Amino acid sequence: MSKFFTKNNFTIPSIGLGTWDLRGNSGEDVINLALDLGYRHIDTAQMYENEKEVGNAVKNSKISRENIFITTKIYTLVVKNNEIEDSFEKSLLNLQTEYIDLLLIHFPAFTTNLHDMLKILFRIKRSEKVKNVGVSNFNPNLINECINLGYDDIFCNQVEYHPYLDQSQLIKTLDKFNIIPVAYSPLAKGKLLEDKIILELSKKYFKKPSQVVLRWLNQQGWVAIPKSTNKERLKENLNIFDFKITEDDMKLIHNLARDYRAVPCALGTTHQIDLPSIHGDSGLELI
Repeated sequence: MSKFFTKNNFTIPSIGLGTWDLRGNSGEDVINLALDLGYRHIDTAQMYENEKEVGNAVKNSKISRENIFITTKIYTLVVKNNEIEDSFEKSLLNLQTEYIDLLLIHFPAFTTNLHDMLKILFRIKRSEKVKNVGVSNFNPNLINECINLGYDDIFCNQVEYHPYLDQSQLIKTLDKFNIIPVAYSPLAKGKLLEDKIILELSKKYFKKPSQVVLRWLNQQGWVAIPKSTNKERLKENLNIFDFKITEDDMKLIHNLARDYRAVPCALGTTHQIDLPSIHGDSGLELI
């Protein structure tokens, strides 16, 4: 597969740096290191409280802004709809940039309905301060709701995905609407690095366990945003494009699925991830 995926003439690097919990000088140092190693996709969020660190690292890297793909997310559990645009402007200020490559609804649980939320984000996009709008932690029902509301230009859906978590139903929905899938916690917070099957395949392909898992994701057309603070692991996570996993071994990895979530509760929004739900005028409702 590719080092990049493309939609609507916009390309997103298929490996990015997850920045959850990378704060302060030490966090900024890790982001600087990642950029030095060749990372060109940085994933942050208002909730992470590290947009300033990302902005400083990008500015100090001397890499042209157009060569770095920056994702951030509206903290929808806290930010009210009449505060979204102001909160976005604060993100721009913290990131020291004139535009964001990808702006996401972080959680489908907020103080307004989905239609209003999407209307505001796409209004920001029309201002050209955002190149693409996407969602995060949306289940198939909520993706269908976006489409039914007329928002068929959703760039991506960022969700937890790895060999221990079956996302086959969501994958079908994303494929149907040509929505790019993005995997957070792609290594199940390190749990997969000790899995017997993954270790056996690591020996077979002469690769690190993390590289086997990330390549498995890549061959399915998924963007992955692993996080590490270790220089060697950062290098390994980026270098997954010089081998190919066989079809039989892809299936072997798929068979590891056991409905395990490394992030079992997205800040109280477990219901919208695992149970059918829709948005009414008063917010999220279970079906």
